[in-house]
Amino acid sequence: MSVTKLLGRFDHTVTFPPEDEFVILYGPNGIGKTRLLELISNTFSSRMGAIARTPFANAIFKFEDGTRLTVENPRTLTPESDVHQEYALRVFLEKANGESEEWLYSREQHAMSPTRWARLIDQYTPAHYAGGNRWLDPETGESVSRQDIVDRYAHMIPSELLPSSSCPEAIRNFLRSSDVHLIETQRLLTRTAPPRERTRTEPSNKITVQEFSDDFSRRMREALAQNSRTSQELDRTFPRRLLSAGSPPPAATEEAIRTRYDEQSRLRSRLAEISLLQGASDLPLPDKKLDPSQRLVLWTYLDDSERKLATFEDLLRRVQLFRDIVNSRFQFKQLHLNRDGFNFVTDLGQEISAEALSSGEQHELVLAYDLLFNVAESGLVLIDEPEISLHVAWQQEFLNDIARIANTASLRFIVATHSPQIIHKWRRRAVALGANL
Repeated sequence: MSVTKLLGRFDHTVTFPPEDEFVILYGPNGIGKTRLLELISNTFSSRMGAIARTPFANAIFKFEDGTRLTVENPRTLTPESDVHQEYALRVFLEKANGESEEWLYSREQHAMSPTRWARLIDQYTPAHYAGGNRWLDPETGESVSRQDIVDRYAHMIPSELLPSSSCPEAIRNFLRSSDVHLIETQRLLTRTAPPRERTRTEPSNKITVQEFSDDFSRRMREALAQNSRTSQELDRTFPRRLLSAGSPPPAATEEAIRTRYDEQSRLRSRLAEISLLQGASDLPLPDKKLDPSQRLVLWTYLDDSERKLATFEDLLRRVQLFRDIVNSRFQFKQLHLNRDGFNFVTDLGQEISAEALSSGEQHELVLAYDLLFNVAESGLVLIDEPEISLHVAWQQEFLNDIARIANTASLRFIVATHSPQIIHKWRRRAVALGANL
């Protein structure tokens, strides 16, 4: 991507090789690193009002398949003219097959009665009416105008309910197809909006580590429910499938059965560590040679067990990396995960909650959890100043962790940093912003 006149003065170009998991942006304060990340995030979240308020002339995104997306801000391009009165942004999409689409975005295009907007905002967005023509944004905790809420969340409202001058379908679908997740500097506190019946109250602060602990508990319950549904279906049809098979398949050798059994036992043990299962299989293998009927029963049982255990595999893969990263960083304590969420146990046997962690530990835990559990696969993650509250040794390991997470969760990253310790051995992937100033 490239952007011109960011903050009214800076031109930046960032190349992201397709084979790399991440690219690093660095440069002095005031060069626009955070604004660049916000511009990327706002573009692919269709937050046109926020983009229009960003000082830049144009931003160009070029994709590997030849697609090109251009966003122009006429107020910065030609500040001496009145062209900005006609539209706030020009969005131009050129597809690889030669098709193109243009959108002239104007804040006035959202013209609709306040009552109509209030109903749509309340029904389709997370915002809450706070009284006095102000709305509460749960993401930031701000009390803002209706127009600001419309700018931020109009993309969440079904297009058929919006004015006809809204974003063309081709551009809207293209922007939605690119999942971009921005992780900002301040990650420890989450502003939690009040229930709808209390919309006139201020939001309460909720510690993010506790929110994520609750989220993990919910994911555990969902995984167990899915496993239960799969198990019930397989158990119900087990006798019929067994009787209709007649004889074991050629692959069901005694060696293959014992190998599969051992592999599944190890998987069960890992699942038991996080309370998803109660331990090893309750079907021990006989020590003697297996006859054909036993091989048929055991092979069918192992097939079913494989399908049942598969309902946990994605969660387990993420949990194991999450636990490995956290436990390799924290001293004198170990992360424990179970159906109620997670907590920590010190080397002296003392149990402590996640909220009792230091700020640096909380940042590490929140970031790792967010990346592994809250970002859609194949997404692009933008991380601003990950060095905040991190010890120097942790900073040096940060991008190693990012590479592991990228491979586990199929993600790519753009990391903006001031820290040479973050860059460490990865200077080849670092892009200097403002290098020619």
